Amino acid sequence: MSALFAFFIVFFAIALVLPTVRVWRQTGINPVVLPRSDDVAGFVGTYFKLLIIFLGTYLLLGTLNVVRPIGPILLPDHASIVGWCLLTASIFWVVIAQFQMGISWRVGIDTETKTALIIHGLFQISRNPIFLGMMMQLVGLFLAQPDAITFAILLTGYVLISIQIRGEEQHLMNIHGMNYREYCAKVRRWI
Repeated sequence: MSALFAFFIVFFAIALVLPTVRVWRQTGINPVVLPRSDDVAGFVGTYFKLLIIFLGTYLLLGTLNVVRPIGPILLPDHASIVGWCLLTASIFWVVIAQFQMGISWRVGIDTETKTALIIHGLFQISRNPIFLGMMMQLVGLFLAQPDAITFAILLTGYVLISIQIRGEEQHLMNIHGMNYREYCAKVRRWI
């Protein structure tokens, strides 16, 4: 579990901290816009934060041998190798997509700043390549450590990401109108 905790820290730093600092320095705008409101965006933002804290705590406690995998799930021996391949690929995938978004990258829905509609690079394959990379990470986590907790994290993450995607799609439709509608007709939500 210690390797998974190390991965979690590296992924968090590379996929959240570094792009946040990069966008903030380039624009003066904090790209992390997770509201503390009583609407859907506030709900998703709150539960994303709780999920990340729970996952980090679970992996840390496993690393310290305070807890063992809870409710192990038996998978073929090669599942762990596939899981680590997905975890590794997810870092590269997410970083490339964030780089391609440039200063338009946000965590949450930024209703204050109009950002460009990004349709090049990985965004020609998926309308949500960063979320696709996050799902790769969650599947990889489950395969690397198949237990009831990582499975619950995978399912919860999928639900939260799916809700967030729909909110972002509505926001982009409001901002970019027909351009976004045409983009949606050409490129699928996931892949």
